[in-house]
Order: sequence, then structure tokens, then C-alpha cells
Amino acid sequence: MKTGYDQFFKNAKQTSQKKYVPVGKASAYSKKPKKKSAFPIKSLFSFLIVAGLGIVLVDNFEVIEAQIKRIEIGVGLAQAEEKAIAPPAAVATSADHSVAASPLESKSILEKPADDSDYLFKLAERKKQLDQKEEALNKLAGEIAKQKEEIEEKLKKLEETRLKISTALEEKIKLDDGKVETLVQMYTNMKPQQAAKVFENLDEDLVIEILGRMKKKSAADILNLIKPEKAQVFAERFAGYRVPASK
Repeated sequence: MKTGYDQFFKNAKQTSQKKYVPVGKASAYSKKPKKKSAFPIKSLFSFLIVAGLGIVLVDNFEVIEAQIKRIEIGVGLAQAEEKAIAPPAAVATSADHSVAASPLESKSILEKPADDSDYLFKLAERKKQLDQKEEALNKLAGEIAKQKEEIEEKLKKLEETRLKISTALEEKIKLDDGKVETLVQMYTNMKPQQAAKVFENLDEDLVIEILGRMKKKSAADILNLIKPEKAQVFAERFAGYRVPASK
């Protein structure tokens, strides 16, 4: 412990001796003549230059600002031109990549338009065929409609003819019926002997029609006077048991 304290005080003493210079030496240093300081011409010249530049800048501030803007615009245009020139290089690079593509890809690219054109050609041919079939069907439909009109016209004429024939037959039947009725009245009023002689020579169908419309007593009186063979035929024909001899 004692040794440490001694060392500390020893160091402090040496330090104090170095700081303080002897009085004699200090006075010697103070007696040396001092050099005169030179006038700062360089500093003054620099100050004047800076001040002049400041005045010029203040007076021509707007002109300088316009020149700076022009410079900025020129720099921007130059950068834009460089960017505009750059894409062709990129395009050329992509073109090189496309040229360097595999043969299979180039083949598929070339074959695709051909496939599309072939498909469009087949589609056009199919449409043409369908149009031709549609035209043929329309033509056939027109012919069928024309034939239908002709058939309907013929049927109409046939119906008119049928009505005419039917009307004529009805009129004929009515006329014949009236005539037969007249004959019935006439033979009814005749004497049975005279009527029997006439019936033997008349048409059998007409005799059956007249006998069928006569009163039963008058018809029986006439049949009794007709020959037995003829009377038998008239009776069978009237009853419908025998087919007419003429057939």
C-alpha cells in the first residue's frame, strides 16, 4: 500500500515540473521581438469575388433560373429519347428469342391459320349444301301446295257434280213416284179383268210396285184373274223370295 502512494506522488511532482517553466527562461522568451502580421489581401480578394458573384446572381436570378429549367428540360428530353430507343432493342431481343424457338412451336404457329382456313372452308361448303337442300325443300313444298289446290278444286267440282246428280235422281224419283201413283189410281179404278190382262204384259218390277201401293182387296181381285204361273211370280217377287227372272 505504501509503495502505491509513493509512486502516485512521484508522478504528480514530475507533471507539475513539466508545466511550470523557470522564470528566467520565461523572461527570455518574452524578450524575443514579435513579427508584424501581414495584411490579409487574399481573404479580401476572395470576399470581393464572392460578393460580386452574389450581386450578379441577385440581378440575373430570373435569367439563371430560366437557363436551369432549359437545362433540366434538355436532360429530360435526352432521357426520354434514350428510353424510346431502348424498346427496339427489347423487340429485337424478343424477336431473337422467337427465332430461337423450337421447330415444333414454329410449326404449330404456321399450321394454326391453315387449320382455321380449312375449318372455315368446310363450314362454307356445309352452309352451301344446307342452302341447296332448303331451296329444294321450298320448291317441293310449293309443288305440293299447288297439287293440293288442284286436288281441292277437283274435289269441289266432284261434289258439285254429285249434288247435281243427287238432285236429278231425287227429282226423277219424285216424278216416277208420281207416275206410279197415277198408275195405281188408274188400275184401281179399272175392272179387275182388264187390269189382270194388262199386268200379264207389263214389266214385273212395275207390276210389283203398283200392286204394293194398291189396296189389298183390289190387288187380290186382280191376282185372282191373272194366270197362275204369272201370279206365282208376282207373289214371290212381292215377298222378295226369288231373284228376278231377267237377272
